Amino acid sequence: MEDFVTRRTKTAEGKIALAEAQALADVRAAAANAAVTAASTILTQTVKGQIADDLLAKGITEVREKLN
Repeated sequence: MEDFVTRRTKTAEGKIALAEAQALADVRAAAANAAVTAASTILTQTVKGQIADDLLAKGITEVREKLN
């Protein structure tokens, strides 16, 4: 009986650890998306012209790659 409880406990702990890791990854992804959206909004409102559009697109791509 003790072996059964030990195995079930280890299985449950493994599932909990997996869920924690997934939750952390989800939070990081949400934070990265929020940061990109905020930066995009601010830059769109303050920088104008074709050069600004090119810089904005390049910057957003770089930030998204680094944060994800």
